[in-house]
Amino acid sequence: MSDPPCGSRNQSQSHRSEPKEFEMAGPRTIVVGVDGSKESRTALRWACEEARRRGLDVLAVAVWNVFPITLEPLVGTTPWERIGDSEKMTQETLQAIAGEVAGDFPEVRLDELVLAGRPAEELVTLSADAFILVVGARGHGGFLEMLVGSTSKHVLSHSACTVVVVR
Repeated sequence: MSDPPCGSRNQSQSHRSEPKEFEMAGPRTIVVGVDGSKESRTALRWACEEARRRGLDVLAVAVWNVFPITLEPLVGTTPWERIGDSEKMTQETLQAIAGEVAGDFPEVRLDELVLAGRPAEELVTLSADAFILVVGARGHGGFLEMLVGSTSKHVLSHSACTVVVVR
């Protein structure tokens, strides 16, 4: 299969067991955790800038568990009926964020991947084949005064590649 042209984005995938339309991660790929927070959007922009500079690809990864990834925190503010299909909402949010960023980096291949599971564990798994793993300093969870979130701490301790935490 040939690579898509620069700036294109492939369809998100939900599970590793499904057939792959693209290589999930590789030595020429920067993997970025995206949870909809301002910090994760900044991390995605940083990753795309680094990819442009180094001639690499970017894989934006959103991982949902019970709750979907959204642009706004769900804790204590969202009625259950708004949650709906967590996987679909997570995919739509990731597509919106990646679409915003992709327009500023047309020469960078930016793929999207939606997984079900625990974000830190899924990112560590993907780090085994990645060039760099990038995360935001703090996501939607946790306390505002924390400088580094729990996902960032976990990937810093367990990643198989270089980790960049963007603030």
